[in-house]
Amino acid sequence: MTVTAEIHGGAISGELFRQMAYNEKMAELGRISAGVVHELNAPLSVISSASQMILRESDLPEFVREMVARINSEALRLSQLTRGLLSFSSHDDSGGESDVNLTIAFVLDFVGFEAAQRGVTVSRRLDYRLPLVAVNGNALKQMLLNIVMNALQAMADASGTVLVESSATPEGRIRIAISDSGPGMAPATVSKIFEPYFTTKTGEGGTGLGLFVTRTLAEQYGGSIDVVSRPGEGACFSITFDAAE
Repeated sequence: MTVTAEIHGGAISGELFRQMAYNEKMAELGRISAGVVHELNAPLSVISSASQMILRESDLPEFVREMVARINSEALRLSQLTRGLLSFSSHDDSGGESDVNLTIAFVLDFVGFEAAQRGVTVSRRLDYRLPLVAVNGNALKQMLLNIVMNALQAMADASGTVLVESSATPEGRIRIAISDSGPGMAPATVSKIFEPYFTTKTGEGGTGLGLFVTRTLAEQYGGSIDVVSRPGEGACFSITFDAAE
């Protein structure tokens, strides 16, 4: 059955209307989530401060010390993640410089649960000697999140691996590579992968805009993106930027 909806005197298809409704729902959820994340910071700060005070005691049994240290470590990790999410949800996406390794760490922590649910092992191989790049932090997070999620979704039916690497090119540029062990892509798919509205995610509600937005953002900051993939051999997306002056 075909469903149509009237908007300002014009008709749109049922599928387009459902997509619009879904986008509005996700936008509202994002606004609410920002408030929830903000509220989490206060109790996390209390937990972290209290655990640090306990750890200053000299007569703690070793097993208690180890447990409290773990509580403190996890509270700090969650606090850093919530601060990163608040920053990511802001509208500030112009200017600034970014540490690619810190951004990679944030994105991988953020998708950790999703990867575990899919049975995917995510690892990193980072060069901590790299300089900053002249890319806004939120824009870089969005680019990496789009590619990593694309890799996870490519392995929806089988466990696999995702490797994120940072390195310097011989020309002195900064390269971030995301490789996966998924099914790979045929040349015809690779040629269209960055086109708007092109998607292979028929079962996951893909909009076909993620990689298009990623390429557009990369180019806006003077970067470039490419992909190498063959059927049965996974895929490797590479984003390259100039180092900040």
